[in-house]
Amino acid sequence: MELEEFISETLRQILSGAAKAQDTEIGKNVNAAFPGVLGSNLSVLPEFGVFARVDFDVAVTAESTVGGKGSIRVWGLGAEGGKDSRSQTVSRVVFAVPLRLPDGDQSKKVAVDRAEDKNRERLRQAQGRHLEEMGKRLA
Repeated sequence: MELEEFISETLRQILSGAAKAQDTEIGKNVNAAFPGVLGSNLSVLPEFGVFARVDFDVAVTAESTVGGKGSIRVWGLGAEGGKDSRSQTVSRVVFAVPLRLPDGDQSKKVAVDRAEDKNRERLRQAQGRHLEEMGKRLA
């Protein structure tokens, strides 16, 4: 399998798996809104959503044949027939990809946001009344 195909398929299956899990009975718990500090593997950007860092540690082979054609593939064990002459080097590639998780149940977050909006509005009204009273006293 080519490295590009491996990465693409892995990320696609992670997102597909999360979306599929959201369609189950307990799906509202998959990437539900949550307050608090996140671990080193998760981050939240309010405008964009929740991101998980997907770490890859992949053994790849750099292969070239007598004809000069080269490729990079995910390393795997197996046997191939044929008598072509190949030069092969196995290397390790470590990298991370930030992955936006599909949104889950947001109802608790929406309720908290509404309550905070109401509290802010009450505070603004109280400040307005206070300033109005102060103005009357000074006049």
